[in-house]
Amino acid sequence: MRYKIQFLLVSCLTSFVLCACSANDAYVIVDIQGDQISLGPDDQDPDASYALTEVTVDRKTRIYGKRDNQSALTKDDVIRFEFRKDQEPVVETIEHGN
Repeated sequence: MRYKIQFLLVSCLTSFVLCACSANDAYVIVDIQGDQISLGPDDQDPDASYALTEVTVDRKTRIYGKRDNQSALTKDDVIRFEFRKDQEPVVETIEHGN
């Protein structure tokens, strides 16, 4: 029983670390519609299909170090982002992906 609990704890810790690291993945901006941004993975296989990630920006979102800077974003930009704490899919920060 003790080993099962240890295995469960290690599995949970590994999952937590992997989830925490996912915010550092790079994405490509596929589409911008108002305050909604559609993102695809940065590293794509041309023969594969991918589910897009939808995120929301607002006036509090820091884009490239500035607030209310959505005009700096363009299609095909490679970005990294972090969600606002407890407010997914609202984005807190967007930085260049490279």
